[in-house]
Amino acid sequence: MLMVVKNPSRLLIGAQLLLALAYTLPLFSSELLADSDFVSFYTAGTMVQDGQGAGLYNLELQRHYQAELRVTLGAPSNFPFLPFVNPPHAALLFGSLPYLSPKSAAFVFLGFNCLVGVWVLRRLWQLAADWTKSARVLLITTVLGTDVFFYGLATRTITLIVFACLIEYYRALKDRREMGAALWLVGATVKPQLILLPGLIPVILRRWRLVVVAVSLGIFVGLCISLAVGFHIWGDYVRLLREVSINGGAYGASPLQMNNLRMILYRILPYAMVLPFVYIALLAGMASTFWIWRSTQAFELKFALTLLIGLVLAPHLNYQDTLLAFLPASIIYDHARSESQRLTKVFQWLLPIATLIPAVSIFSGYSRTLRWIWPLPFVLILIGLCVRALRAEPRD
Repeated sequence: MLMVVKNPSRLLIGAQLLLALAYTLPLFSSELLADSDFVSFYTAGTMVQDGQGAGLYNLELQRHYQAELRVTLGAPSNFPFLPFVNPPHAALLFGSLPYLSPKSAAFVFLGFNCLVGVWVLRRLWQLAADWTKSARVLLITTVLGTDVFFYGLATRTITLIVFACLIEYYRALKDRREMGAALWLVGATVKPQLILLPGLIPVILRRWRLVVVAVSLGIFVGLCISLAVGFHIWGDYVRLLREVSINGGAYGASPLQMNNLRMILYRILPYAMVLPFVYIALLAGMASTFWIWRSTQAFELKFALTLLIGLVLAPHLNYQDTLLAFLPASIIYDHARSESQRLTKVFQWLLPIATLIPAVSIFSGYSRTLRWIWPLPFVLILIGLCVRALRAEPRD
């Protein structure tokens, strides 16, 4: 998942750009659209617009709305039901979609996501301000040339929106801009499983103003939602999460395609033991986050490690969500280029491999399993590199 640093090959950059062009083709696939997150988002928006917000997490009601939507999209009847599983306030993002036809709304949402994507790429470019120009270019082409970026766009997910929130949260937290950090952290809660561990950092560091602002804003948003559709909505949301967690395969959320610990446990443990171990591991991850942040030294590396551990231990992690690993990857390389020549050489090997594996698995059709889980080894390698870099840091 990362960037070569020393004398990057023009041939590799060119190959990544060609792959990026190829990966844009699914952006206009009606079949992929009909089996994408957009279906659940449009379903939620339509329900809210029709005054059915109180029943937002009623699976049968969602199923009814979604069946009508898929007829409009011309989707095959055998496509799985994709429930809306984001928190209630996330539905506000999609309340305006039903003012347009489903296909028109899909392209408007795609356009919005593209703008957010440009924002994310610009922030990564700025993060690499001290790198050589060729290394900065290679960072951007690597993001574009590993499929995950365009897959998220094609399926109209909100991963890029969360990525943008996380980058801004990181920048504000680093610069001690408490109000900004609080706003971006609350914004990222539209996909809460991705920010469980990074969200603990202000508490551990006793940044109480940030904590108070974030909690107050969260309570305000929650209260507004509750007054609009009823306080029961939060219990309904938790029950839906439990149902999807237990029976994910029936709702298009198969653990076999998750790029984290849950997928590994699903393959090696009896089914009934998977979720308990997932949540035990998550609690252990929270405890380790407190241990990691026992001092404020090496802030950047600790943020990178916290985010990576959060991805591995998240109860639910989609393929496109692994895009977030590019932020800690950039942070780790930024440290390595000035502190560790050995780590830099590791990145030189990772880059062509990360470019080649998804391309081969997609275009050859050789392994459907590898097609969806190839990012996991790279995330684990990044954790190892980050731990090694932290251990090399002088202690307080």
